[in-house]
Amino acid sequence: MEIVNKLIYHNTNRYREFLSAAKIISKKIARIRGVVGIIATGGIGRGYCDGYSDLDLIVYADDNRTKDIRNYIAVGWLAYKGIELDTPVESYQKALNHKSPSRYWSQVIRWDRENSKVLFDPNDKIKKLLEKKLVFPDWEQKRLLRKYCWEIELHLKHYFEMWEKRGEIVNLAQTLIRAAENIVLWIYAKNRKFQPYIPKWLFYHLENKAVSESQFFDIIKKPFLEPIETIRRARQIQKELLGFCEKIGLQYRFKDVKEILNKEGDNWKKATEKTKYYLSW
Repeated sequence: MEIVNKLIYHNTNRYREFLSAAKIISKKIARIRGVVGIIATGGIGRGYCDGYSDLDLIVYADDNRTKDIRNYIAVGWLAYKGIELDTPVESYQKALNHKSPSRYWSQVIRWDRENSKVLFDPNDKIKKLLEKKLVFPDWEQKRLLRKYCWEIELHLKHYFEMWEKRGEIVNLAQTLIRAAENIVLWIYAKNRKFQPYIPKWLFYHLENKAVSESQFFDIIKKPFLEPIETIRRARQIQKELLGFCEKIGLQYRFKDVKEILNKEGDNWKKATEKTKYYLSW
């Protein structure tokens, strides 16, 4: 797997220490009957580990051996020599049989597996599994682009207008953050980059300069970093984000809240008489 492997944070990088431990553990687990393959994900897969990292190993096993192996490998909440261990055991057959994309092969799982290092794969089964499942089809890209575009429009234009008129600055700031989150996800989908694990890695591809829009990261991160204490400042950031969205090709369905309300009024006129009867007063 190709690893971006550029981003280094301020802590000491313990990558070599983690990788050495992972190789020793993998050699022992590989001897267990029914183990098909082992990959390292997390920090090892991305090339950076520190005191906040887990040692993440995915053990693929034959379906009829998965439960038994899981009982003593995937026990959770263990730390050894100052390193937390996360070693789930998955059925190789289930991973192979689930289609991709799917809930099983979600965007986050595909991002995680794309950033992985194969440690044990004697018959190339894991290599072929990942080649088959790490796909980003056109239909999924289109669906995600529509979804994120609508979320951006809601937060950056319509919810912004609502909270501006209500005069509630904390909600105005929050809706700018939500808009920026969806802008980031739209950029990733546009570039066929799998969505990272959001609670920790929202900015992963931007920080690694893996997308052309990384050059505009200073604009994207303003809602997260700048104090938004006045409506005037909120408007300034909204204006910058709207200009950026126009620059990268985002197209909205509606101009403003009034246009949405007019559309909903038109939908009422087209509703069935039964619908109008039950929903009118």
